[in-house]
Amino acid sequence: MGHMESSGDEKSLRKDEAQRERLTREMYSQLRYPSLDPEHKASYENHRLLIYRLLGIEPTTFFQGKTILDGGCGTGEETMFLASLGPQKVIGIDTSDGSLDSARNRAREAGIENVEFLHASVLDDKMFADGEFDYVSSLGCIHHTPRMRQAFDNLSRMVKPDGHLCTFLYNSFGHFLYNLECDWLDRVAGDDIDERMRLGRRYLDWRRGTSFRREGIPSSWDARLYDKYAVLYRDSLTLKQLLGWYQEQGLEEVGSYPMKFGDMIAAYRAHSGDEMHSIRGVVARVLSPLATAPSAHGVGSGVAAHGCRACCFYLVCTTTGAPFEFWRKNGPKSER
Repeated sequence: MGHMESSGDEKSLRKDEAQRERLTREMYSQLRYPSLDPEHKASYENHRLLIYRLLGIEPTTFFQGKTILDGGCGTGEETMFLASLGPQKVIGIDTSDGSLDSARNRAREAGIENVEFLHASVLDDKMFADGEFDYVSSLGCIHHTPRMRQAFDNLSRMVKPDGHLCTFLYNSFGHFLYNLECDWLDRVAGDDIDERMRLGRRYLDWRRGTSFRREGIPSSWDARLYDKYAVLYRDSLTLKQLLGWYQEQGLEEVGSYPMKFGDMIAAYRAHSGDEMHSIRGVVARVLSPLATAPSAHGVGSGVAAHGCRACCFYLVCTTTGAPFEFWRKNGPKSER
């Protein structure tokens, strides 16, 4: 696999874009987000296994022998999870040196050898060749770049024919209020991250520093506020735009999550497994009859007719704000 260390694609950015990208990168480098507590590793893995099964695949066999790219890997939780599923190699890329340091340290401590973390941008079209990866994943990253569509197209070109692309991108409907908050911060605080955080804490943090959970794992609420309000780039897509982007890249849909509230209940149950004697555990048991169950073939909600799908999508995204989309690139299967 031919690649080299890269500092991203800053040369192609306008001066103002490059400055804002630098400030955002420095913020994440200090924040080292999400830095999930490794003591809750089992909950994270149970949650992720269920999500993949609801997307339509069996993760314990699907990833074996594959080459994988995790675009915008942060502190590497998803990268290392994928590496545990038997792929030949997983590469995580990010522009935050602090996050990459954390990811490398965690991988070394866990003894994971089939993973590599590189400083690179999802906008960099020189880092990897066309069709280099069997599977490309980018969860919660490219909507925080100066050029979301360019990043999406760049990730798509790296997928091999018959390979797969999985994204988690902000939905315009689900993030309507959040977008209004950030637009207000843009007007009154601009690129001053400290001022954005002061205003965010004072006027927008209605939970006032209560605990925050990501994938069911306790995380720093202050870190969550930085991820929400200090980031200088955020974008979102309508359902029509999202489907159009995939289709224009010659991809066909395999599955989406969530497609109904039962999907979210199933995920809640999955990542509440280590808290079955807590209030969360009681709630999970009470709601369990409503949870979606993956079929024997690993297919959960699957792909519904577009009219019904749109209704489900917008209803669910009111709560979740973003969907997981899992698509396959058309073409002949690659030989190994």
